[in-house]
Amino acid sequence: MKDNRRKEIKPRTHSATLDPTEINPSEQEKIIEKLSISVPSQPLQRPTGLMNYFGQRVRLLLRDGSVVVGILQKRLWKYVHLVDVEESGRGFTLRADWCNVELSTIARVYPATAKVEVVSKP
Repeated sequence: MKDNRRKEIKPRTHSATLDPTEINPSEQEKIIEKLSISVPSQPLQRPTGLMNYFGQRVRLLLRDGSVVVGILQKRLWKYVHLVDVEESGRGFTLRADWCNVELSTIARVYPATAKVEVVSKP
């Protein structure tokens, strides 16, 4: 037969020095709160060179190789808003009234007056 009586749990005797890993939960929460307050948040990364072109017609070379031409209107968090857009890529051309392009996909920014020439391979 099983003994259904509960055994009394005796508290451990602490040694002379306290183990730093043995911190009660309330003290640990205070430490975490202090750390979260003292650590500065990372600033938003701003794309370099885009702010100068607001209101102008630009040519954006994207990391996937496609090109977007349009009037740069404004920045919306991680996107830039373009109007009167023409996107060209491998085998397609797209025209739209507006689009948003994610900042992390932009490789280069050129003025829309940049000349593009096809170079034939010898």
